Amino acid sequence: KSNSFDNIIDWAKPEVIIHCAAITNVDYCEENAELCMKVNAESVNKFLASGVSSRMIFISSESVFPDGINMASEKNETAPENVYGRSKDAGEKYIQDSGDPHLAIRTTIVGKNINPQKKSFVEWIIYSLKDGKDITLFNDAIFTPITIWHLADELEWILANNNISGIIHINGRESISKYEFGFRVCEQLGFDTNLIQKGSINNMVFKAKRSHDQTMDSSYYQLYTKRSLPSMEDTIKSITNHFT
Repeated sequence: KSNSFDNIIDWAKPEVIIHCAAITNVDYCEENAELCMKVNAESVNKFLASGVSSRMIFISSESVFPDGINMASEKNETAPENVYGRSKDAGEKYIQDSGDPHLAIRTTIVGKNINPQKKSFVEWIIYSLKDGKDITLFNDAIFTPITIWHLADELEWILANNNISGIIHINGRESISKYEFGFRVCEQLGFDTNLIQKGSINNMVFKAKRSHDQTMDSSYYQLYTKRSLPSMEDTIKSITNHFT
């Protein structure tokens, strides 16, 4: 309720703030635009105003890009398709305009949700098939996911070894359709993949517009840091290991 985060900054005295709190339900954001902007974007501005001596690492999203860009790089212009994307874009702008060496990481995370009341995309797929339920996954929506565990490794390395700032992409190296992704994960886990149906994003009615192509190119990060980001095989193996 406070207009600033001064009290929490004075209490914690953080050297680094990793801002990963967000409303991520895209349709909910579309219907609650003001709240979405406050949580996803204005909170960044408040932290920057209060934590002037702290380094900010803001977790952003591929949703800042318009549809139709394959393997978007940091050089591509942003033009979000929905309110969620606009909120992340606004948060990035605060990082850029601060004039300080803060960092915004665009990424597409898959894995487990820390909140037991919510299910991530991967959890929904796995638990549905585990319960013998039919699901439909889009064969015409592609992305370049990275697991939360691989991203945590990169964050740990950045904190220990690097002062990279600005905006970077940290995702998996390879693109895949959401149908093939779900199929391969469930195949590795030994589930009945006949329960997974191919669907088209065009046949769904959403409150918020979605992109067919959600891929991002992370080659700049790999070149700059000499790090090797996960292949699709690495990503799927990590997920199956954590759900076995």
